[in-house]
Amino acid sequence: MITTQRAPLFSVSSGRGAPPVRLMRHQPRWAWPLLSQVGGREAVSLQRIRPPASRWAPDADARARAVLDAYGRTGGLASGDEVTFMLRRRTSQPISMLARWIVEQRVVSLGWQGEYLLPMFQFDRSDMALRPPVAAVLDEFDGTFDDWDLATWFALPNSWLADEAPIDVLDVDAGAVLQAARADRFIARG
Repeated sequence: MITTQRAPLFSVSSGRGAPPVRLMRHQPRWAWPLLSQVGGREAVSLQRIRPPASRWAPDADARARAVLDAYGRTGGLASGDEVTFMLRRRTSQPISMLARWIVEQRVVSLGWQGEYLLPMFQFDRSDMALRPPVAAVLDEFDGTFDDWDLATWFALPNSWLADEAPIDVLDVDAGAVLQAARADRFIARG
């Protein structure tokens, strides 16, 4: 029998002295091999959860921390299971809808230890619809980047946006973020 442990939030340690990143969580217990109970809250060390080294640049830990921190301050990350649960209000087949969105890159998602995490900044929480400015940027990229590159693009500073992260500028100037996406797509595709 598989037991499910439900915890609405857990923290990802993002480094020495940095505040933890909030992640929404709803996972079967067998899928939690990296979580350890710390004072009644779960914590995960970034050093313990990383893709194979061959896919990561030397500054990968710092970049992963920066990406997780950016998403932590803009609504957190939700697991695929948690987003599926939230999508039940919207559709009778939430798993199919989310899978289609991930495969077609209609949402920003991070593959992390065999699980998908989705930044919550991209959703309107009232109905879990994708926010139009985010959808416009994702349509602009149209498969230019892989999932991690796309997640990194939104989270890290961008020279087209005066070294601000697109995630921080999106609510202030969605047009500038779309123009930055267009320029980066043009450069990436040549």
